[in-house]
Amino acid sequence: MQKDYSILLLEGTLLLMLVKEPWACRITLDSSVIHLGSPVLASCSSYCPEIGKGVVVWKLDNDLLPEAQYRNVQENTSSVYISSFNKTSGLLQCYVKNSEGLQLMDEIHIRAGYSPSPPTNLSCLMKPLDNIVTCTWLPGEDSLLTTNVTLSGSRSVEQCLIPSKSEFNCTPKVRQNFCNISRGNYHFSKRLAVWVTVKNELGSATSAPVCFIPREEVKLDPIAFTEIKATTGGCIKLQWTYGKAGFVKELKCQLRYRSEFQKEWAQTAVEFSDETSHCGLLSVTKYHFQIRCIRKSQTGQWSEWGPSSSQITSESVPTGTLETWWKILETTEDSAMKIQLFWKALKKEEANANHIWYILKESTELLQKETPLCNTMALNCTFFLPRGIKRAFIWAQNTAGASLLKEIIFFPKNGEPVSRMYVSPNNEYSLRVEWEAQVSATAYVLEWCKSAQPTSSEIHWKTEFKGSNTSILQDNIEPYQMYTVTLYPVYKDSIGTPIQTNVYTKEKAPAFSPELKLASANESQIEVQWEPIPLEKRNGFITSYTVFWKDAHGKEDFSTLNGSVTRFKMKNILSFTTYEVLLRSSTAGGSVDSNKLTVHTTHLDNTNNTLMLLVLSPLLLLVTILVFIICLLKHERMKNQLWPIVPDPAKSQMGKWTSFMEETPRIMANPTDVTQFLTSDIAIVEGWQAKKPLTESHAKETPVTNTDEINNWRSYVNTDVVQYAQVITGGYREQSPPTSVYVRSDSTQPLLCDVSPSPQNYENMWFHSHHQEDNVFLVEEKETDFPLLQALQILENEESFHLLN
Repeated sequence: MQKDYSILLLEGTLLLMLVKEPWACRITLDSSVIHLGSPVLASCSSYCPEIGKGVVVWKLDNDLLPEAQYRNVQENTSSVYISSFNKTSGLLQCYVKNSEGLQLMDEIHIRAGYSPSPPTNLSCLMKPLDNIVTCTWLPGEDSLLTTNVTLSGSRSVEQCLIPSKSEFNCTPKVRQNFCNISRGNYHFSKRLAVWVTVKNELGSATSAPVCFIPREEVKLDPIAFTEIKATTGGCIKLQWTYGKAGFVKELKCQLRYRSEFQKEWAQTAVEFSDETSHCGLLSVTKYHFQIRCIRKSQTGQWSEWGPSSSQITSESVPTGTLETWWKILETTEDSAMKIQLFWKALKKEEANANHIWYILKESTELLQKETPLCNTMALNCTFFLPRGIKRAFIWAQNTAGASLLKEIIFFPKNGEPVSRMYVSPNNEYSLRVEWEAQVSATAYVLEWCKSAQPTSSEIHWKTEFKGSNTSILQDNIEPYQMYTVTLYPVYKDSIGTPIQTNVYTKEKAPAFSPELKLASANESQIEVQWEPIPLEKRNGFITSYTVFWKDAHGKEDFSTLNGSVTRFKMKNILSFTTYEVLLRSSTAGGSVDSNKLTVHTTHLDNTNNTLMLLVLSPLLLLVTILVFIICLLKHERMKNQLWPIVPDPAKSQMGKWTSFMEETPRIMANPTDVTQFLTSDIAIVEGWQAKKPLTESHAKETPVTNTDEINNWRSYVNTDVVQYAQVITGGYREQSPPTSVYVRSDSTQPLLCDVSPSPQNYENMWFHSHHQEDNVFLVEEKETDFPLLQALQILENEESFHLLN
């Protein structure tokens, strides 16, 4: 009884759990796998008591479906309709919305795709070495669903039909489109029918059957060469073999080959053989060979190309003619010319050898024992051409023989040059040369090389034939490098004088600016110098150098110089100042600055003072000695200059002079009458240093009469030689008059400090006539008392007159 109670309790618990499980309210759907784009109708089961307690909500991949798609909403059920299911897969969920939120009732995973399409191009081939038949096909369109593929086969009757039952099946691996049929499932000489079936959850499809006899549908395995070797005449001999099956008797093969410089293969056929020799190949060239074969009856398919084998062809005699050019380097005293000869390398198909050398001789005899002028593997040589020899012969040589001879005639290079040549960049790696064509020129030779490396190995050249006036130079052309291009016109019996130019294909800033070095510096100027930039580092033509300098106060200045200058002097700068100097180097492609050079100017130091003393001291000593010698030799003249001799007026002969115009009779005068004494020259002395009024005695003894007349005389008196006489009528400064009342002197200095000095030779007394100053000639005198005045001739307004007339 207790046992029955336990059983009832367990059954009740299970029943309660079943009512609570979500799957009890499951979604019903016709199929969970559908065609893509077809409609879907789903509904919740009526066994869900929770349906009546809330609102049913549908979701597809967690997205709420609109209520417009709900169908047949009743008390215990709900449906949803999707008109077109456009997803390859989706999760459809049913929820109940109540006070506790959304409660999942059930969900179902829907997959969509297409029915399978049948495979195509089914074919089968037998490999005789392992007796396996391999069938391949092309799959149909992707059904978007999981697909099962099966290859089936059966021995066929006359008609190639799919039998009701297959004799064997083969399942390929995933994403494999072939399947192998083992030897036990077919017979070599009997027909075999095969087909491929494809299935998925929406349907199945079968390919068209293929019927064949295995021994007639054979594909040989790839064939490898057993021997390959080079023979003479540019030939290669090849041999191969095949592990023959009992029914494979003879083969038909194809050979293909290409050189190491080619990308495309060339083909040739081989009929019913297991060896061949292929000729007409380039000498000393590596070739690659492959072969494929088919049964002689040509049933089945060609084998795949076998592994590649390589071989180098043998050497043969060089072909072609050498292209040459030469230059005269110098002429010796015995008239032998030193010549540098250039030639172009033979092409690969002309050299016919890996190693080739060149021989230059004076004669055409190849086997003659004379020493060759050149025997080298290089493309140029230098030699001395003996006197009287104007030609030589050159040829190429290898182990198989010699090429044709090339005659070289050494014409003089004094012909007419071309009138114009213009070189410009064609692009960064080539140059374009244009010139004015010469009517009589038979060819033109162009030389070019890097200007910084004009060695023979770096010289490139080419020949342009008659009628050409342009050429493109491409060999060894790089940007930012200077090239020297030379053009020679070639005439029938001479070579023209060359013309050349320098050019860049592209320019940029120099690699660096030269380092400044201090040449000299003093208190007012600085001189700097620098080394030119090497040609290979200039990257263009140096258009200018610019020197910048700045003092400690920030004041800047600069000077732009020609690109050929390597020194510069900064003048009129401050002394005892620090300057920063830098150099900027410029091309058409840019500029670059050097490092700064710091320079200090100085004061005039002891060294400069010492130098000045060393220079000036001997000069000063020399001048002193010269002056001393002059003084010794000219001591009398120097004495007169420094201490002039004052003549004695008492011994003067002036009184004996007469006028050059008329003879003045001698006058016998009383010695006490001073007015009758004559003077030789008259000077009016003015400018007293200390004027004193005349004493009463003086005023009485020297009355002034006829003042206007005296003033008129004063206004015309002016002499170049200053000599004067003093007429004394009384004692000087209250002293007794001297016994000699006539005083005369040659001195230019006044005799009395109270008397005005004599006028200078540049003074005109006319301008002093209106000043009533003290004068020694204030005493009234008559004209006859001064005979010399009678001879004084005055020029005024270009008319002469006598003062006394």
